[in-house]
Amino acid sequence: MKTILVTGARGTVGSYVVGLADAVGYRVIATDLTERGIRAPVHGEVRAADLRDPEVAAELVSGCDYVIHTAAQLDVAADSAELARTNTDAVVHLYEAAGRAGVKRFVHMSTATLYQSLQQATLREGSPIAPRGPYGMSKHGADVFLRGRNDAGGPAWTILRAAPIYGQRGRHFAASLLSLGPLLRLASPVLPRPSGGPMATMVHAEDVARALLFVLEREDTAWQVYNVSDGDAISLGDRIGMTFDAYGLRSVATGSLPHLVLEGAARVLQAPGAWHGADAAALAGWRLVILRHGLKPALRPRLDREAMTLIYQDLVVDSSKLRQLGWTPRFGRFEEGWSQVLRWYQAERWVPRYSR
Repeated sequence: MKTILVTGARGTVGSYVVGLADAVGYRVIATDLTERGIRAPVHGEVRAADLRDPEVAAELVSGCDYVIHTAAQLDVAADSAELARTNTDAVVHLYEAAGRAGVKRFVHMSTATLYQSLQQATLREGSPIAPRGPYGMSKHGADVFLRGRNDAGGPAWTILRAAPIYGQRGRHFAASLLSLGPLLRLASPVLPRPSGGPMATMVHAEDVARALLFVLEREDTAWQVYNVSDGDAISLGDRIGMTFDAYGLRSVATGSLPHLVLEGAARVLQAPGAWHGADAAALAGWRLVILRHGLKPALRPRLDREAMTLIYQDLVVDSSKLRQLGWTPRFGRFEEGWSQVLRWYQAERWVPRYSR
């Protein structure tokens, strides 16, 4: 039985990796900051560890054949030094410890938001990189480190750059989309339903986990970078409308989202004063939603300043390089996967239910 160390084991993607790896017969060492919330593998164990401490890496990788690294600081509002410690330095410590321990493969989950957004362009592995801020720079730093280690004697690495991820347990990025309908519903029983806007792809967390395991033992995926995406390019307006429909919220069409208006609004919100004000207003509104519907305070909808460009710029991620090897997403249609995820959030009382 081969042993995998899975970092970020209680996260959106990591929790799926633990379950899937355990089901197919790996011995799994599942690690995160605390043991609470980690699914205990049948074959393996749970270990709490702080990857920001370089001393813990050697102990974690001891006896492991493979490492799947999903742990990251996803809060783009975090201090830039903290982002670097978690998203760059921890990768360096873990990879170097894995090399000393004789680990064979190191699979790292990165992000496709590193790519420069280009209008009406499909983003492939060789597309230009343009990190949007401290979070992007911290993720890019890990990519640069690994890609410079081809001949350094460490384990063979594979990098997966995932399109924006949605899934159970998610508290960042896509989870904020789930808060939009309930926030607007505070003001009116009928919501404005836009159409058009920038085109983008996303990906279900389970499909990212399946891709991480898919590349793990293949010789032809060593020293390679792969994009992971559902391939379902949808406009921002249509994605918002699908969310309203999944909730069962009434809406009325308001026309296409003008590019110049979206860009102007995004640039205003990127200014520190405007961003802090809008973020505080969203938080206050969400607290009212929690009180009105008796929800758990699990979500914290926020405006991610680094993601503001996605309000007006396309992010269509091409995963054909990975698909050519035989990987296919289980959730190839966003609407199907999104509805399933919303039902999980509602069952956990993280978001409201509405009667039609």
